[in-house]
Amino acid sequence: MKKGLTCVFMLLIIFSASHLYAENGGFVPCLASCLIGPRVGLEMNEGRDIETSEWIMLGGTLISAAPVVGQIAATGTRAYNAYVMGAKKNGLEGGLASFFLGSRIGNELDTRKIRTKEWLQLVPCVCIYPMITIPLEAFSGKTMTDIEVEEGLRK
Repeated sequence: MKKGLTCVFMLLIIFSASHLYAENGGFVPCLASCLIGPRVGLEMNEGRDIETSEWIMLGGTLISAAPVVGQIAATGTRAYNAYVMGAKKNGLEGGLASFFLGSRIGNELDTRKIRTKEWLQLVPCVCIYPMITIPLEAFSGKTMTDIEVEEGLRK
């Protein structure tokens, strides 16, 4: 229990200082891509902050270690985030993209297409590849704008 609280405390310290380290890549954007969503770290490298609804979703994810109540909390916060980030702006399609692929994917659906790596997250076993490579892109300092140009994601 004590180790778990220490880990949560360390994560909160790292994320609260994320605006100090975000523009150069590194550990914080990499961790954000792992824990919050695939585009979060890439956009942190551009100077964008973590949204309030994404913090709420992260809290629900951390609580999800509890048996039944935790799973309900995780699903509820993910659904809330999907509504706030995706469905309000891009309707049902944005809400579904936010829920299953990542909150910022649904939020940006009107301006950016979904990457192939993001689609691969839905395929069992194959999902390991994007879940490793996307955070490594954020770690190396790549931005979502760089990827948008390289992969032709602009709508």
